[in-house]
Amino acid sequence: MKHRISQGTISLLCGSHSIVHSILVMKAWRHLYGGWPKPWECICILLHDVGHVGTNYLDNVEQKNQHWILGAALAGALFWEKGYELTAGHCKYSGIPESPMYKADKYSWLLAPTWWLWLNTIAEPPLRMGYSRMDAIRAFRAQVKKSIESGEFAETHSFFLDRCK
Repeated sequence: MKHRISQGTISLLCGSHSIVHSILVMKAWRHLYGGWPKPWECICILLHDVGHVGTNYLDNVEQKNQHWILGAALAGALFWEKGYELTAGHCKYSGIPESPMYKADKYSWLLAPTWWLWLNTIAEPPLRMGYSRMDAIRAFRAQVKKSIESGEFAETHSFFLDRCK
């Protein structure tokens, strides 16, 4: 029996939801809010995307929309309501009011170095969406920049879905 590692697991281990993303979220937090997140907030940031594990989030919108649940549950167990709300509030599909992590999560993609985005297109080939690697990176960056400059801070997964239609 042949097993295939899920998109979400690859993403957490070496792709767009890896520790590099969490570090960029912390850097974005500093840029947006004028200081580094507190230690408990850093742990929540490290946990915020763990719900991608075992999912095929690029192919299954429902799995993507529910990725916040595991991280929020873990953060809640560690830091009670404040951890749960901070972590769940990074995703608009949680039904929890937007937390400071929401904007930092979206802004992190503006800070992402090209080399890392390039590696993401190797680890997660669907992110290329039929473009060359650099064209996919340029298109993604342009959408992120436009979204942030407009004040929208749109879910970046929606960019992927829009370009795959």
